[in-house]
Amino acid sequence: MKILFISSAAMDEAWQKWEQHNYPGHRLFGATELPKYGIDIDILPHEKYTKLKQISNQIKILGDLDQQLRILFQQSDYDLVYSGHDINIALLTFLRRFGLYRKPIVAIMHRSFKHNLWSRIYVDLFIKGKDRLICLSSVIRDRLRDWFGIPESKLVVLELGVDLAFYDLKQKDVQVEQNLSPDNQSQFILSLGKTYRDYNTLIQAFAHIHYPLKIYCSANSASTVANIPANVKLNYDPTDPANSAVLSFEQLVNEYTKAYAVAIPLDIPPERTDSVTLTGCMSLIEAMAMGKAVVMTRNRQFSLDVEKEGIGIYVEPGDARGWQKAISYLLDNPQETQEMGQRGRRLCETQYNLDYFGSKLAEELKSVCR
Repeated sequence: MKILFISSAAMDEAWQKWEQHNYPGHRLFGATELPKYGIDIDILPHEKYTKLKQISNQIKILGDLDQQLRILFQQSDYDLVYSGHDINIALLTFLRRFGLYRKPIVAIMHRSFKHNLWSRIYVDLFIKGKDRLICLSSVIRDRLRDWFGIPESKLVVLELGVDLAFYDLKQKDVQVEQNLSPDNQSQFILSLGKTYRDYNTLIQAFAHIHYPLKIYCSANSASTVANIPANVKLNYDPTDPANSAVLSFEQLVNEYTKAYAVAIPLDIPPERTDSVTLTGCMSLIEAMAMGKAVVMTRNRQFSLDVEKEGIGIYVEPGDARGWQKAISYLLDNPQETQEMGQRGRRLCETQYNLDYFGSKLAEELKSVCR
């Protein structure tokens, strides 16, 4: 069996970095595990026709035209198209929906949709044509089934699992003496990410918390707070608005190792509550893999409940006082903070890991081609 793997990001570059042990496998959505199960992988160069990429950026509803039009001329070379995101393969899905494209399509679903007419039209045209939807949470699965009538047979819940071997390997190179006492000022609260982040609220909270906060973000997601408190260090490249390489993964693991806990502040306005993606998913599972407690804006798209599992604390969207209270609680309770991190790590080892994700993904892909 041979599949073509694409995503909204440059998977060809990511695969090359992964082969060099410089990129975690879970960021390729299980594709790195598939050869273990007799599935060959082909990855198109992410960009070939610049003009088509530019058109795609202007007309996002059709997905990545550059990759999709190339796929149309390679149909005999593979058995199935697997996409790490539903949005970049919209045109092929539309053609598949009406019998104009013959290869099966499987895609990861990171998001749900509002319960309105426009969403119903979009789902009907650009989602229903996929042969299997790998939903990263049960909430996404339930809404696609109950709100939009997608058959249960097309839906599967498979929560993303982290590449534990990658982080364990990188951590071996990091020599930092662990001490969870808040009096140890070499430690800090770590926050990172560049998509739908609410650093303004987090920074407002740290104006009343006498403890270091390190933020790694992009210029597009950076805080707009006028006066950054002295205990907050904001790290980004102002010349690169969408900078996605603030830290190498070696540096990232080093920062995770030294961090007291991880903050994941999400920008979830009330009008987007029913339609947001699983924003913060990567940060959450990576913090768990590194054995760190988390404080996180509540995202109701997740199946995993950090409070129920005892791995962290939720804060409601835009609640600076809630952030102050949650962070202060962790600082006042170092033993419990350490135990939260340990529970998160155990969850990764038993369920949220790349080995499990890859094995289940392989089963789904093979079942589609039977």
